Amino acid sequence: VSGPLPAANARAIKSIPGGGPVSESTSQETSSDLNERRLLQITEMYAGYRKKHFPSVDDIDAPDALKMTQQDSSKVVFVDVRSPQETAVSTIPGAASEEAFLRDLRAGAIDNTTAIVYCTIGMRSGKFVSQHAEDGKAHGVRLLNLRGSVLAWTHAGGDLVRPSDKSPTKDVHVYAKPWDLARVDYTPHFLAKKGFVQACVDRIARWCA
Repeated sequence: VSGPLPAANARAIKSIPGGGPVSESTSQETSSDLNERRLLQITEMYAGYRKKHFPSVDDIDAPDALKMTQQDSSKVVFVDVRSPQETAVSTIPGAASEEAFLRDLRAGAIDNTTAIVYCTIGMRSGKFVSQHAEDGKAHGVRLLNLRGSVLAWTHAGGDLVRPSDKSPTKDVHVYAKPWDLARVDYTPHFLAKKGFVQACVDRIARWCA
């Protein structure tokens, strides 16, 4: 499950200060090219976060996580550690909140399962897995960080639903502009949309997405 991250291809890349790489785009870029570029950015940014903040955490990529749910969803628990504002837009079907997961874990209600933890790109969820991995082991629960988290999930073809009515949706909260990297057919939502507030959010977000 955990292993080497895909190597970057030969596309030109520059850095976001305090964040991750951004590749150059062209006006003639197709949707397929743009998706490929976005997925590369997600991979590179996650690799940087992992190396700096949680190098020993077990993780899983989105296609493998999707396969696990298709093989035996009863043995997989998704955990969404994002804020209520983010999860109100959409979640992975059946995902538990951070609070609900910890409650069920301590009560022994999800023993002997695999918990796949996610946020926007994997930073917050990586820290959560690092903090609670040993708690999980005590109950036979293996915690895995979802590489690239909900952004990578959209590229893998995973479903998202509205928590309010469980209906399928292609709306996704991407936290802030530096993480507007979901598949191009998804509609991004942000913490703030414009002006000074957005500038502040972008600056802070580079450290905590």
